[in-house]
Amino acid sequence: MAISNDIEQLLTDFSEKLVNDTRASLKNKANEKASRYGSKQGVQSRLSASIEAPVTYESGSIILRLQMNKYGGAVNDGRKPTTTSGSGDVRQNLIRWIKTRGLKVEISKRRIEKTKTLKDKTEKKSFKAMSYEKKVEQMAFAIANKIHKVGYEGNHFYDEVINDGRMEVLINDLKELIKTDFNFEITKP
Repeated sequence: MAISNDIEQLLTDFSEKLVNDTRASLKNKANEKASRYGSKQGVQSRLSASIEAPVTYESGSIILRLQMNKYGGAVNDGRKPTTTSGSGDVRQNLIRWIKTRGLKVEISKRRIEKTKTLKDKTEKKSFKAMSYEKKVEQMAFAIANKIHKVGYEGNHFYDEVINDGRMEVLINDLKELIKTDFNFEITKP
């Protein structure tokens, strides 16, 4: 299928804008959450870096796919509670995520209450003292447990971009350039 330069340029521009807007939407959603929980804002995520939308031509069809890391669907749509609690790999990923985001890690409320019942000052002080690594592990365990019990609510970062009317504009622009009807299909990544 021979594609005119106008069509190719239209699709390339659309693809670049789609990627940039999707990354911006993800960053905005992350910053909203970060400001709510007091963590670092503007951290570049691996998910954001993985977003791309290549245009390919296969057997007479033009295909534009929005692609990203596999977990992008879970970030967008959320997930239901799990049937098994988080394994070591899940907690290790959460530990890396906590450190990357610079989340505030604190001693658990249960541990703080326990220190109030202790009489000896040195025992109390040693019970309160906990390394940063231990606090991060504790937080990762709590997050994994919460996901296991109640799931995760998605932030719909790419749904908002795709459903903002840009697809209809692209279809109309393509119809003007091609001057014939064609099938257009959108599938979620």
